[in-house]
Amino acid sequence: IARDIFGKAPAVGKTVLYGGSPFLIIGVLQEKVQNSSYNSRDEGRAYMPGTTFRALTGTKYVNNFIYQPVSPSQSEAVTEAVRATLARALRFDPKDKEALSVWDTAEQFKFLDVFFLSFRLFLGIVGCFTLVVGGIGVSNIMNVVVEERMKEIGIKMALGARQGWILRQFLLETVLITAMGGAIGFAISFAICAFVPTLGATEFVGDPEISFSVAALTALVLGLTGLLAGYFPARDASRLDPVVAMKL
Repeated sequence: IARDIFGKAPAVGKTVLYGGSPFLIIGVLQEKVQNSSYNSRDEGRAYMPGTTFRALTGTKYVNNFIYQPVSPSQSEAVTEAVRATLARALRFDPKDKEALSVWDTAEQFKFLDVFFLSFRLFLGIVGCFTLVVGGIGVSNIMNVVVEERMKEIGIKMALGARQGWILRQFLLETVLITAMGGAIGFAISFAICAFVPTLGATEFVGDPEISFSVAALTALVLGLTGLLAGYFPARDASRLDPVVAMKL
């Protein structure tokens, strides 16, 4: 309203007429994005003291008011207290749900909290299964690597390489492959988090952020998956008979 009436000029301190009565503007609301409201957007409303409004319009009764409990967990108790207070003042039965209609948005937020917690758990389970599938893929790759390097393994063992050395070599290769895949995944995640804010949808959907605790847990699970996936091919490689391996 301030922009429509005064343009870019400051509105505070100026006078407007409402119903033929002058009103001094003492403040302008901060601009905000509203995707819902109780009856209309705040940007199209002006506010004045209730006593002044009743004196100008002759309105005696309030048909809608908004209250907010300190904590969403207190919403039900506060609603019952409001209902009991109004019941005493207006003489109706506080148990009569038709006498006073209450829109409790806190119940919706409780539902959303449970929904998003379930959604996060679902994504976590999907992510774990994805890592398991990736570990199976790494294990298959290492099996192929061992088969293709049989002669090399046989020569190393014939020259004195111990089983532990062969085992550590292939485990190290597995961890490196897994680490490279994980680094690429983290790089893609950081790129997405940096790109999404440029789309201009922050007010509606927010900006994605990297949770370092989740990232650390993911790295730990990824490392354990890589070690487990590479252990069995590496163990098979370390147990090869040098003579047989050099003939393959």
